[in-house]
Amino acid sequence: MEMMFRRVAVPLGEPGWEGCFLGGRAMLAIDGTTVDVPDTKTNNAHFGRAGVSKGEQSAFPSARLVAVAECGTHAMVDAEIGPYRTSEVALSKKLVDRFKPGTLVIADRGFYGYDLWVRAVETGADLLWRAKSNMLPRPVGTLPDGSWLAEFRPSGNKGRKAEPLIIRVIDYQLDDGRGDTGPYRLFTTVLDPAEAPAGELALAYAQRWEIELAFDELKTHQRG
Repeated sequence: MEMMFRRVAVPLGEPGWEGCFLGGRAMLAIDGTTVDVPDTKTNNAHFGRAGVSKGEQSAFPSARLVAVAECGTHAMVDAEIGPYRTSEVALSKKLVDRFKPGTLVIADRGFYGYDLWVRAVETGADLLWRAKSNMLPRPVGTLPDGSWLAEFRPSGNKGRKAEPLIIRVIDYQLDDGRGDTGPYRLFTTVLDPAEAPAGELALAYAQRWEIELAFDELKTHQRG
């Protein structure tokens, strides 16, 4: 089944399709969820179960799923599955090694981390990841669209010795009538505003939610 998935799970979007490309890069999103699996002794031993109230456990064993989906089509193009107790970040380490050049991979702040960022950058893919608003890398220059360049280092003693990476930082707030307006902070490897202005990248980050809709389609509608 895994071999079949690897052969057929490919991007479907074509140039001009809405939500599929930005600055010539295919927009993908990475995120995680859990799925119920059949209630068997083998599945229970391997995947485990989620805890619920009063010390009880969920009715079915649960698998942890981290996937990469094409934002414009909801096509799942890569995935890793593991036990429920395995974290999303741990599973994503295998996924980021398979990122490809010519893509813009979007992730929420749960995936933020220097080591994972470096592994992803080494593949040649471009990244657009949300960071915590109190993360303040060292500024090295302001760009015409209001975004700024910064040195990105690991924290602690490791950061003092590491060669910094140059990233672009985009800060913004939302005015859409909801209570949670931000602030939002994005880190990206797309350094040139001429390729992707800050406003376009902020709008592109909202496309990350398309993978949540893809999970809904898989778990609620396709599986019944």
